[in-house]
Amino acid sequence: MVKIEKTITINAPVEKVFGYVSEPTNLPEIWPSFVEVKDVKLLPNGGYSFRWVYKMAGMRFKGTSEYTEHVPNQHTVMKTKGGIESTHTTTFQPRLVGQR
Repeated sequence: MVKIEKTITINAPVEKVFGYVSEPTNLPEIWPSFVEVKDVKLLPNGGYSFRWVYKMAGMRFKGTSEYTEHVPNQHTVMKTKGGIESTHTTTFQPRLVGQR
């Protein structure tokens, strides 16, 4: 299994970043390879399920995603099925004063 990790710092409150990033309709703006997100449904755990179209290397892939874990302002786990199967874990943490 391939594992990719990336860390970024965003100068905004963790609540605002979590709210924006965890909303599937925002994915095409923050993850340009997502060309379409539709049929978004709110799940009992506070996460979402949705259908998507993803473009990579000139090819289009279709599939579905579901947030299997959704802990507000802390982390999400999104499982994708279909053209590209994967699991995406996103962890959110506030930046401490004086931290770079």
